[in-house]
Amino acid sequence: MFQSVIEPERVASRAADTVGTVLAHLDDALMLVAVNGHAVRCRRAFSCLVEPEPGDRVTVSHADPQCRYVLAILERANPGVTRISIDGDLVLQASRAVRIVAASELSAQGERLALSANAAEFDCGDVESRIGALRLIGRTIETVVERVVQISRSSFRSIERIDHLRTAHLDHAATETARLHGKHLLLSGERLSKLDAEQIHLG
Repeated sequence: MFQSVIEPERVASRAADTVGTVLAHLDDALMLVAVNGHAVRCRRAFSCLVEPEPGDRVTVSHADPQCRYVLAILERANPGVTRISIDGDLVLQASRAVRIVAASELSAQGERLALSANAAEFDCGDVESRIGALRLIGRTIETVVERVVQISRSSFRSIERIDHLRTAHLDHAATETARLHGKHLLLSGERLSKLDAEQIHLG
C-alpha cells in the first residue's frame, strides 16, 4: 500500500531524462555535464558500457534524487577510439557463437592469455610472433608445410625411442665437428659409399 499519491506531473518533472554535454572527468568516477546551462556532477550508469568523453552529447537521468546518471551517449564530438570500460570482470556469453570481426587489425593485450577449447582452427596468411618462452605439451603434433626455415643459436632435441627421417637428399655440414655415435652404427650406400679426409683412423 502506498502512503501517498504523487501527481504524474511531479513524477515526470522529477524523473525526466535530459540531454547534456560532457565537460570533463572528475575524481571518484564522476564527470561534469552541462545540462540546461548548469554544470552538474554525474555518474556513468552501469549499463552505459562506452566511456563518455568531453564533448559527447549524453542522456542524463534525474530519476535518482541522490545522484544524476549518464545513461547513454547520443553523439560523439570527436570520433576516434571507442572505449568500453567496466569495473571488474567482463564475460561475453552466447548460447551458440561469439564472433569478433575487425576490418584491419585485431589485437589483444593482458598479463595472461588463456584459451580453452576442444578444437581450434587458425587460418592466417602471415604469422609473426615474439615469444620469451614457448612450451608445448600435448599427445600429438602434426605439421604439414611446404617450407620450413629455422635459425637458432642452440638447438637441443631428446627423443626416447625412435627418430625417423625420410628424404630425397640429406645434407648436413658442420664448421668444426660432426659426430655420430651409437651402440651399433651402420653406414651403407646402395651404389657408392665414400670416405675422404687427410687422415682416416679405424679402430
